[in-house]
Amino acid sequence: MSSPADPAADAGTLDDSTLEIEPAAAPTAGHAGSRACENCGAALSGPYCAGCGQRHHDHPVHHFWHFIGEATEDLTHADSRLWQTLFALLFRPGFLTREFLNGRRVRYLPPVRLYLVVSLIFFLVVGLHTRLSSSTAPTFTNARGSFQYKVVPAHVAARVGAVAHTPARVAGGIASGLAGAGATPRTRQRMCDKAGTYVRQHAGWLARFAPRLTRSCLATTANGGAQRLGEAIEHNLERAMFLFLPLLALVMKPLYLKPPRYYVEHLLFFLHNHAFLFLVLGLDSLLKMLTRSPVVLGPLDTAVTIYIPVYFYLAMRRVYGQGRWLTLGKLTTLGFAYSFLGALMFVATISYSFLMM
Repeated sequence: MSSPADPAADAGTLDDSTLEIEPAAAPTAGHAGSRACENCGAALSGPYCAGCGQRHHDHPVHHFWHFIGEATEDLTHADSRLWQTLFALLFRPGFLTREFLNGRRVRYLPPVRLYLVVSLIFFLVVGLHTRLSSSTAPTFTNARGSFQYKVVPAHVAARVGAVAHTPARVAGGIASGLAGAGATPRTRQRMCDKAGTYVRQHAGWLARFAPRLTRSCLATTANGGAQRLGEAIEHNLERAMFLFLPLLALVMKPLYLKPPRYYVEHLLFFLHNHAFLFLVLGLDSLLKMLTRSPVVLGPLDTAVTIYIPVYFYLAMRRVYGQGRWLTLGKLTTLGFAYSFLGALMFVATISYSFLMM
């Protein structure tokens, strides 16, 4: 029998008891009641892991209704980043940009992700709206020497030769006109050959594109070519818009020299404001798919037309903090630059899509 003063006996007793207790006390990751994160193994001190941020569930998602409950809670919870971000984006101009610059970022969706998701949904909705809107067509018509915008029945638009305002329909109208000028394959070949010859003789360094121009002309004027060109323009316009934002941010740079601003601040401003623009126009297109009543659509178009420039003005005021008249002057300058660069982008997108046919 060992004495109490015997250290070896004490050490042996402690070691035996430790070996007996430790396996029972060790947490097992991946089971209910575990206090270790199933993703990274870090110790948990709350519902979210301090190491990786993953939410911890006391019970695994083991049946369908449990999964539905979790998904519903994520989407409808008062603190959800999705709903906070969308509400601020729609009704609080410049707020998300200001919050990001002030370091309050985790409660909102990241700017680039927000822009990509909203723009993707916008182009899907607008494409669907374009294909479903067979009874009416928004058109530009030339009446008494001036261009006018109105919504008319689709068969009327086709009869009067009006050109719709969407890129796909503009391209379709141009391609249909070319196809009409060459009713037979032989006349189309002759017309496209003449176009290629003219570019080769008069376009200088662009003469190298003459063979491609001829091929694209034949592809566009063939059966179904107008539709393919319109789809290509819609697809390429998504990429062009993403390249459009850095150019607009460059325009903002000389407008805010004192106090100096980083280029990324302007880029962030346009990411948020273009996400707002896509969100508003996407909701507008959704509503127009639900109703064609002029009682609803008339006030809606007026409200959207007024709200967008007011939103941009308030966003510039909040983000850059300058006076009313100075902000208004800079917004006007930005509007001219926006129109000019937008027209260039539109022409470049149509040209690229046409040459890739």
